[in-house]
Amino acid sequence: MVPPKKVLIVGGGISGLATAYRLTELSRQTAVPLEITLLESKPRLGGVIETKHQNGFLLEGGPDSFISEKPAALELSKRLGIAEAVTGTNEKFRKSFVYKKGKLVQVPEGFYLIAPSQIRAFLETPLLSWATKLRMGCDLFIPRRAGDGDESVGSFVRRRFGETTLREIAQPMIGGIYTADPERLSLEATMPQFLEMERAYGSVIRGLFARKKLGKKNAAKVASGPRYSLFLSYREGMEQLIRTLVSKMPEVHFKTCAPAVRLSRNVGWEIVVESGVTYGADAVCLALPAHQASRLLEVAAPALSRDLSAIPYESVATVNLAYRRADIPHSLCGFGFVVPAFTKRKIVACSFSSVKFPGRAPEGMALLRVFAGGALHREVYALEDDAMVQTITEELRHYLGVEAKPLFTSVSRYPLSMPQYPVGQLAQVTSLQVQLMAFPGLSLAGNGYRGIGVPDCVKGAELAAETLMAHLKSGDFARAS
Repeated sequence: MVPPKKVLIVGGGISGLATAYRLTELSRQTAVPLEITLLESKPRLGGVIETKHQNGFLLEGGPDSFISEKPAALELSKRLGIAEAVTGTNEKFRKSFVYKKGKLVQVPEGFYLIAPSQIRAFLETPLLSWATKLRMGCDLFIPRRAGDGDESVGSFVRRRFGETTLREIAQPMIGGIYTADPERLSLEATMPQFLEMERAYGSVIRGLFARKKLGKKNAAKVASGPRYSLFLSYREGMEQLIRTLVSKMPEVHFKTCAPAVRLSRNVGWEIVVESGVTYGADAVCLALPAHQASRLLEVAAPALSRDLSAIPYESVATVNLAYRRADIPHSLCGFGFVVPAFTKRKIVACSFSSVKFPGRAPEGMALLRVFAGGALHREVYALEDDAMVQTITEELRHYLGVEAKPLFTSVSRYPLSMPQYPVGQLAQVTSLQVQLMAFPGLSLAGNGYRGIGVPDCVKGAELAAETLMAHLKSGDFARAS
């Protein structure tokens, strides 16, 4: 009997678990036996995906959803047999708001992050002044940028739509996703669709209208099939994906409370954990934030380690607040709101969780989820939990008129968890991939490279698994350099 090849996965978040699951699938498909060990530093698996239940409320600490436009997470759900547990957003309230001059103003229908795709809604919205609307319309006449190099999101929006659009609309919308400074954020790595629209159509607005027309044609073709909203979750919360992954991998050895402290390369790979136990393997996947992978690679791959350490991260927190619905004067007729940074308010955004997805709060109750921290609100993240909650409840009084104290609150902190994708990020990732070729049997996965969302992490993890399996099948195992 052929002895199994040994694989070590460091990191038990969605990237590590998806890597392990794809390896088990490939092992069955190719009849290559594997012995997979996954090392996680914390007592629980799932990383930033964290669902809690309290007093009938369903609380999400990290991501509360994934997008259907990127299919990897939905396809994984189908392979796991939990597609029926996928739930979409509330069809009645698919709108959001932006804070402006003391009020929450609805984002016009058809507005996509930085630009409109419905003329009437755009012209009628009170969110934008007529001067701003006229400046945004200039996008139809501004020529394409010369050259193919990357630029910041801030530079792109300012160039095509003007400074006011960047300050009042684009920055808060983008901040709600990346908690980042748009002046430093790579357009190519975060919003390549807008770059492609400019190149293909000479205008983002023309590109959005073309995409809308194409979408209608495609929708007509698949009208008899399942239709999904843009944002999806699971009936039992995002951690249902984590629990299902773990339950489907009984052959994988999960080691929690086992932080890796050193990685070395000889005939194969060895990882030492904090307790002093050493694990040997034919292949290793570091499914970690780039800065953590960097520390493990300082000796084995110093140049690779240095480049990984250059990827910046920010710390974020979410605060769930439970209320009686009657205690919130606002109609909550949407999914939430975002707050422009130039207003000097204290939060990034707020989701109306009990409106956005079903089953998040008992009848007659409401659940709000506030985002704090990131690149432009570090001072709020630095607060102690009680002070953070006090600050946020005062903010909610300002936005929503809530005078009552919440029934309870839950603070979740995720230090250095949000990569910021600086200008040139994709070129840097390509350089990392070239460097990895010198280390057969080593792969990287996680949100630090080509996307921060759950589908991005799943896609990157599955690619890492396929790369490792190709190496293991070839028999070209690592040798001492």
